[in-house]
Amino acid sequence: MRLKTLLLGGTLLFFAALSSQAQTAHVLKGKLDLKALTSDTAYAWFYTGVNKYQPNDNMLNYIKSNRDKFNIVAIIGTWDAQSRELFPRLYKVMVLAGSPETQMLIFGADEKLDSGAPQDYKIKKVPTFIVMKEGKEIGRITHSVDESVEADLAKILLKSDKKDKGDN
Repeated sequence: MRLKTLLLGGTLLFFAALSSQAQTAHVLKGKLDLKALTSDTAYAWFYTGVNKYQPNDNMLNYIKSNRDKFNIVAIIGTWDAQSRELFPRLYKVMVLAGSPETQMLIFGADEKLDSGAPQDYKIKKVPTFIVMKEGKEIGRITHSVDESVEADLAKILLKSDKKDKGDN
């Protein structure tokens, strides 16, 4: 009897906490303006993440030297821990590389991964950062990084450059 009471009580607490968390999560969906992330205290994680991150200078310099050759489509979940960690890092890398905000298109996705994007980017996880060159996808970073945001982005750009030059 005690065990059933404990299990029932634990289950109720779990669902109450889950429900509370779902109600307080601020989910942004559709095309995002960075002002939405910087002007609302619910997204303090963005400001904090940008300020804390220190990207690798060598990778940053490579990205900077190629900044006019690519665009990024970022699909993030403002409710998702990985998005909250990686998107501020990507943003800081892009800013330090001298890329204008117009070089990055940002969409917020809900828990069902519906971003309201005008085209289907075949998103399976958030965050997904799609690197585009001349309107075509040349690579993507999905949900996690191998090394760092800037290292993974530099690898995508380097691979594309080698392919363009005919190197293997």
